[in-house]
Amino acid sequence: MSITELTARVQNAGKQRDHTQRMQLLKKAHVLNEQGKMDSRFFSNEKKASTSNT
Repeated sequence: MSITELTARVQNAGKQRDHTQRMQLLKKAHVLNEQGKMDSRFFSNEKKASTSNT
C-alpha cells in the first residue's frame, strides 16, 4: 500500500467518526484522560494551559 493510498484511507475513516468515537480514540491513545482532559503523563502544565480554552 502506498503512502497516498494510506493517507486517503485514514482521512476517509476520520470523516466517518462521530464525536464519541473521536473521544474514545483520543483516550485510547492517551491524549485525553478519562475526564476528557489532556493526559498529564504526556503533556506539560504549560501545554495544557495554552490549550485549555479549545
